[in-house]
Amino acid sequence: MNLVSSVSDGKSYGGWRREVVIALSAKNKLRFIDGTLVVPSYDSGLQKAWARCNDMVLSWLLNSLSKKIAESVLYSQSAKDLWGDLEEMFGQTNGAKLFQLQKELSAVIQGNTSVSSYFTKMKSLWEELDALNTFSACVCE
Repeated sequence: MNLVSSVSDGKSYGGWRREVVIALSAKNKLRFIDGTLVVPSYDSGLQKAWARCNDMVLSWLLNSLSKKIAESVLYSQSAKDLWGDLEEMFGQTNGAKLFQLQKELSAVIQGNTSVSSYFTKMKSLWEELDALNTFSACVCE
């Protein structure tokens, strides 16, 4: 079963990441990757159920990655570990991509296109830029 419709090759990580977060949230499994769900103790009797759900999330994530990327994270012990590896590899703000988006945004003109098409293009670029800027936000404690 696929979690999201697109396979990540690392190039459009921001969009793929958002799709995964939405899908996992809808399935009530987001806590497996965000670190808020701890592994239950062995004596609680919940460890087998946790392991089964964790394996399911791992499978969903691995199936939504390109073969090359999946091979690099195949032996992750938990969905949280796999997610952390992906964030480390691809979640860094790409300065070149940021510059390219800003340049593209400044060059968009309506020309002969409809207002609807023009607005859709602008909105898409704004949202991609916003998502990219979200990655670069510093959380200091």
